[in-house]
Amino acid sequence: MTPGTLPLTVQRGTPFVYRIDFPGYDLSAAGLVAQVRLYRDQPGAALISLGAAQPLAEGLSVGVVSDAAGIPTSTLQIRINESTIEQLLPFPENGLEPAAPVDLVWDLHLTLSPIGKRRWIEGPFTISPGVTR
Repeated sequence: MTPGTLPLTVQRGTPFVYRIDFPGYDLSAAGLVAQVRLYRDQPGAALISLGAAQPLAEGLSVGVVSDAAGIPTSTLQIRINESTIEQLLPFPENGLEPAAPVDLVWDLHLTLSPIGKRRWIEGPFTISPGVTR
């Protein structure tokens, strides 16, 4: 399975909430993990690590609806609190200036029976600087 590519842009100064629909899948029992890192294969702890959560809490949550034919569509919500984003200010040791976008990478792994663990989505993760605090 080749993962899809989805660039995410997070606005500094606000929480990030993003929803992705998965037609034909019931992900209600899936294992959910998403991480943000400085670069691919970065060793150590992720800058942001998200797991299963309730819809209004930071993390990954899933809602499932079925159409008249019983075909499910799962909506995965990614939520990152403003305080988590604010901790990822530009990194002076990497040459980023204040007010510069912070370019990172992210991916989403789902563990779903009988498929097992797979990377479903990956891409750039950019924190866009803001003005209002």
